[in-house]
Amino acid sequence: MDHKIIFREMLSEIKKAADAAGDVISKAEIKEILGNLPLEEEHFELIYSYLAEQHIRVVESKEEAQELPEQEGENSLSLYIEELMKLKGEIPEDEQRLMRQAMQGDEAARLHLIESYLPLICEMAGGYEGTEVSAEDLIQEGNLGLLTAMESIGRLESPAACRAHIINSINAAMEAAIGSSRETKKMDEGIVSRVNHLNEAVRNLERDLEHKVSAEELSAYLEMPLEEIRDILRMSGDQIEVEKNE
Repeated sequence: MDHKIIFREMLSEIKKAADAAGDVISKAEIKEILGNLPLEEEHFELIYSYLAEQHIRVVESKEEAQELPEQEGENSLSLYIEELMKLKGEIPEDEQRLMRQAMQGDEAARLHLIESYLPLICEMAGGYEGTEVSAEDLIQEGNLGLLTAMESIGRLESPAACRAHIINSINAAMEAAIGSSRETKKMDEGIVSRVNHLNEAVRNLERDLEHKVSAEELSAYLEMPLEEIRDILRMSGDQIEVEKNE
């Protein structure tokens, strides 16, 4: 297997390592993975630029790479705490009254309470500006979180507990939407990467062999299990054509 093929395989390995670490990888890890290839520093700079285009952050050390996902989690928690802090003061008497009535099953009070939290949901959604999910979608998720919280306030003991429960449910719904979007994005990018990699292998092998190649030939060429080759072909739809053995 020549250096170009090995390089593509190693680049795929780098992306997988970065995905597993929350879209971040250190320069030291990259150099470890590519250690057997004859690369100069200028080559690594090109690799760093390519990874940045793939929304993967390249940091200086492994320690920094490990700390970044933790810091992101802390940032989300800070947002949650900040929202609670805004409301930690004494609950106005009219809101306490609405909460108590809603907790006792008063439907009109429940609807008034829901309406009173809609502006806060918009404010909380704005705190996630720049994430993969639009503000409109986050507001919708926050509204669902609010409605979910309202279903169980009858079990709570005080207006303060009711308020905390509502905000926690709103925040959790937004966080879940963002997490789901990130997982979907990673999955989609992984599929596209595998399809592109196989498509390039097909072109290279057809050029070398001067005939349409089979899945079995690709398996041997890429040193990849035949079933994995077939899975990628299925995912590609009709983008990649190979010789079908009878």
